[in-house]
Amino acid sequence: MLIHVKPNAEIDKLKKIVANSNPGDNINVSNSQQFEQLKRLIIDAKAIDLKLSLIDDDGYVLKQISTKRRDLKPDTAKDSDFTARQMTVISALERVMTLLEKEGVNLVGYSDELVATISDDTSLQTSELAIDIDTRGIYKGAL
Repeated sequence: MLIHVKPNAEIDKLKKIVANSNPGDNINVSNSQQFEQLKRLIIDAKAIDLKLSLIDDDGYVLKQISTKRRDLKPDTAKDSDFTARQMTVISALERVMTLLEKEGVNLVGYSDELVATISDDTSLQTSELAIDIDTRGIYKGAL
C-alpha cells in the first residue's frame, strides 16, 4: 500500500502509521524531519519490507530507505520455477493474507470452494457467517 504522510502529522500519527504498516508498504513524506522520525520508528519497530521515501514538491525521491531481513535470500525467485512476475503476485497474496488476519477474517477451504468467515466464529456451522470467495477456478481444494 502507498501511504502519503501529511507534512503537519504529529509523532503519534507517525507511530500509528508504523504500527499499522504491512510488509510491502511504501511510506512517502515531504518533510525531512518526518523522514528521520519515521526512520527511527521503523528501526525501533524492526519493521520488515517497508520503503520510506522523502519526496520533493515535484514528486522526485530525495532520500529512500527500505528494510529487509538479512537472513532472507534476495534471489528466491531465481531458485524456483516461478517467474519474477509470479513471485510478485504471490507476495501480494501474502500481504492480502496479512490484512485478512489483521481484520479478523479467516479463509476456510472446502473440497470445491473457499469461504471467508469471521475469526470470532467459534462454531463449526459457518453457513450463516460465511461468504463464498470467487476464486475464478484458481482454488482447487483438496483432491
